[in-house]
Amino acid sequence: MDNLNKNKAKGIKQKIFSTLIIFAVLAMMFGSMEISRAANTANSELYQNIVAGSLDITAQNSNISFANVNAGTAVNSAVNFNNVKVTDYRGSGAGWSATTSSIENFKDVTDANIQITLNNSLKWTPGQITPLNGASATGVTAGTADQYLNAARNLMTATASNGKGAYQIDNTLLNFIVGAEDPAGNFSATMTLTVA
Repeated sequence: MDNLNKNKAKGIKQKIFSTLIIFAVLAMMFGSMEISRAANTANSELYQNIVAGSLDITAQNSNISFANVNAGTAVNSAVNFNNVKVTDYRGSGAGWSATTSSIENFKDVTDANIQITLNNSLKWTPGQITPLNGASATGVTAGTADQYLNAARNLMTATASNGKGAYQIDNTLLNFIVGAEDPAGNFSATMTLTVA
């Protein structure tokens, strides 16, 4: 009887031990599967090409007319120059200056020999700058006020690392100082704006 009980006990122990081994092997298998799954990766390289644009200036008001004045009278004739836009889409942050070159004498449209010199006749005061479409105003400034346009003058400037995007300047005051000695006539001149 003792041998029978011992054999039964031994069989039970072997079954328990076998079951424990099976559980241990299964645990190791599932554990290694989890580790193996966690170690797998998939990489994707992402690319975005940003194409450089250009630096441009536009002036919506291509014709600017001062008010009529009477000959023989010293008077200031003033007008606002609006809607000048600079766009810098180069993506370099190099900065820029929007300028006018010196303006030639005002010439009578019917007789180019009749002229008004600009040494002390035409000056401007650059107006207010508005950044457009989320552009930053940092480092973008208007030019110096009360400058005679007998030489190149800055309308607005962006320092290096600034001026990226679109900017509009309005209410630039153009002041024509008519002298009592100026001849009668219908005069014109060209103002050329450049950005670089």
